[in-house]
Amino acid sequence: MTAVPTPEDLGTWDVVVAGASFAGLAVARELSCRALLVDPVEVGEGQTSACAAPLGVLAHLGALASVQQEHRELVLHTVAGDVRWPLPETFATFDYRACCREAARGVRAEVLRASVRARAGTVVMTSLGRVRARVLVDCTGWRAALAGGGPGTRYFGVEVESPVLFPEGLHFYFWPEVIGNGYGWAFPAGPVTRVGVLSYDGRSRLRPALDTLLERLGLPGGRRHGGYLGVGLGPAVVEGVFRVGDAGGHCLPLSGEGIRTAVRAGSVCGRLVDRAIRREISLDRARADYARYVAAQRRRIAWLEGATQVLSECPPRLLGPLARGARALGLLRVFWRYYLGTFPDEERDRRTSALRPLSPDGALWARDR
Repeated sequence: MTAVPTPEDLGTWDVVVAGASFAGLAVARELSCRALLVDPVEVGEGQTSACAAPLGVLAHLGALASVQQEHRELVLHTVAGDVRWPLPETFATFDYRACCREAARGVRAEVLRASVRARAGTVVMTSLGRVRARVLVDCTGWRAALAGGGPGTRYFGVEVESPVLFPEGLHFYFWPEVIGNGYGWAFPAGPVTRVGVLSYDGRSRLRPALDTLLERLGLPGGRRHGGYLGVGLGPAVVEGVFRVGDAGGHCLPLSGEGIRTAVRAGSVCGRLVDRAIRREISLDRARADYARYVAAQRRRIAWLEGATQVLSECPPRLLGPLARGARALGLLRVFWRYYLGTFPDEERDRRTSALRPLSPDGALWARDR
């Protein structure tokens, strides 16, 4: 990517993508047209995520070099003991800066370091001038700066990087004395461990809960980062603007996972937008197909919302036995099928037989139900 000059009027582009984290980079990697990527900080700065995702997602971004540690199981810590759930595919913790910068190597778009301040039609007002575009894509996070506000439901999470080794696995802590309506986590990432807490009700004053978790784990603290997570699907397109990632509420209920979903939705969005710019399909068709892809996730999202409600209301002493029972009865297979089937990998799913086209030319696909 190359930097663009910054006069007051920055001219007209085919596509402007606002936000250069996972969603924005996934969109931009699919674009072969004249595109502009806008973000107030350098690519790879401003980490807010715990940075764990399936290896396949990192491979899709061209960022396997950012992997710090691979994980093959979840470890659920409850007041009734620990339960291990094997993962059906390998997840990895990774370095945020390295991941974004590796992903950016595959981006043809030019980049503008500026803040998005307002939008009027297809004109974007930034802190450095005006930008016009045929297509706008909002990847600015839960605020959805281009699309007039993000999803109504928000979680809040905060974490630190503790400079110590930790046992392998993605560790989740359901200890009500640490945080009631939410959970804590410890994700080993090579020489450091990411330790954090998440609130389902969007409570942002989580420092005492994080300090309690660190104390119980016997780990030193460090520099904090975090923020809100946009949860619960909103409209995929608002006033013609595509919404991807947190801006569209693509973080998953229950887990708060948002990297995998942002990359998958961003790739679908980017391919459709690029086809529209190349006049293979109409822009209206691109918007409709993207909206259908997002809408196809609603049933699984609703299922995860229900699971979150059950978890929030379940007596803490029962969580351990329920987690053990799910594994013993073979219910994990059902859980993972629903969970990992949310925001499917479109490229991989094209090659499987249990699929059907969503649009006449097979532009998008969804699992038969």
